[in-house]
Amino acid sequence: MSEKYKMDQKIDKSLITKETFKAFIIVISICALACLIASFVIAGAFNDPENNPLGHNLQYIYIPIILIIIGTVGVSLPFVVVVVTRVYMGKYVSSFKYKLTNSAIEIRQGVFTKNKVTIPYSRVQNINVVNGIFDRIFGLYTVLIETAGISGVQAQGGKIGRPEGYLPGLKNPHEFEAELKQMLDKYNVLPSGLEEKIFKPQELAFDNFISYILSKMRDRDDLLKTNVKDLREKQKITSIELAAKIGVKNETIELLEAGRYTPSLSLAYKIAKELKCKIEDLFQFD
Repeated sequence: MSEKYKMDQKIDKSLITKETFKAFIIVISICALACLIASFVIAGAFNDPENNPLGHNLQYIYIPIILIIIGTVGVSLPFVVVVVTRVYMGKYVSSFKYKLTNSAIEIRQGVFTKNKVTIPYSRVQNINVVNGIFDRIFGLYTVLIETAGISGVQAQGGKIGRPEGYLPGLKNPHEFEAELKQMLDKYNVLPSGLEEKIFKPQELAFDNFISYILSKMRDRDDLLKTNVKDLREKQKITSIELAAKIGVKNETIELLEAGRYTPSLSLAYKIAKELKCKIEDLFQFD
C-alpha cells in the first residue's frame, strides 16, 4: 500500500457544486410544476367566473396577489435552497476523511453528528464505482464498499440503500480501488488447509457444498438452508459470541441462520472451525 492512503484523504470540492446544482434543478422543477398547476386553476376560474370561489374580483384583486406570491416563492425558494445546500455541503466535504490502515478502512464524516466507520478488510464483499448523470457533468465518481451483513440484506432482499462504505466525490476512484484490492488480496487469503480441500477431487461432500452455494447465489429468491443455529446452540455460544470470534457483525450470523445471506468460502470455513464441524455440515443439501 502506498504511503498516500495511509494518511487522511479528502473528497473533491466539486461535490459541493454538484449537489448544489442538483438541488437547484430539483427545486426549479418543483416550482415550475407548481406554477403550471396555478395557471390551470386561474384559467379555470376565468372560464367560469360565476362559480369560482374567488368571486368577481378575480381579475383585479386575486390574480395580482397570486402572481406576486408565485413570483416571490419561485425566486426566493431556489435561492434559499441553493444557499443552504452550498453551506451544508461545504461543511460536509470539509468533514469527510478516509484512509486505509493495516487492517481496515476508516471513514470519518458528519456535519451535525460526527460519525466514524471502521470496516475490517475481512468484511468487504464487493467494490462498486458509480458514475451517475450529475457525477459525469463534474467528473466525479462514487465508490460503494459493500460489506457482509448490511449490504447482504440490501442485495438479497432487493432493497436499495447506502452501503456501509460510502465514498462520494472522488476524482480518481480507480487508484483507490487498486490500493483497496491490494489490501484485500493481502488479508482475505484462504485460511490454511482450505485451499488444499478445494482442489482435492476426492472431497465429494465439499464439492457438493460448492455447487450448492453457487446455485443459491444464482437463485436469490431461494433461501439458503443452514444448520448454523443448531450447531451454535449445541456448542452453547450465542450469535454475538460467534460473530466476535470470526470477525463479523452479529447481523451477519442472524441473516445466515435465517438463510438470507450467502457466505464466502473463507467465512464458512471460519464458522465451521468455531463450531467444530465440517463445512458441509453447516448447510442442508437438497
